[in-house]
Amino acid sequence: MGRGKIEIKRIENANNRVVTFSKRRNGLVKKAKEITVLCDAKVALIVFASNGKMTDYCCPSMDLGAMLDQYQKLSGKKLWDAKHENLSNEIDRIKKENDNLQLELRHLK
Repeated sequence: MGRGKIEIKRIENANNRVVTFSKRRNGLVKKAKEITVLCDAKVALIVFASNGKMTDYCCPSMDLGAMLDQYQKLSGKKLWDAKHENLSNEIDRIKKENDNLQLELRHLK
């Protein structure tokens, strides 16, 4: 026998809301893992709780960055603009420069 339908509305009791969120979040993650295995689907899931805690899942065959890039390309939506790309590139350049300077410093000692 199936379960009865519940009315979809905000749960007023805070404790019940937290418990329901936890169970449903775990169910979402489980379903994401299952569809990845069963159907060889590429799945990414990000869930933020009302307290700010984050839960995420990304299929093992693809990293989240690559998946977000593919999403941006196929949807036409800009997730980050050129300014952020330039800042990211600048950070990478400075990190490499820092690594090189640290190596040079070690050789001088």
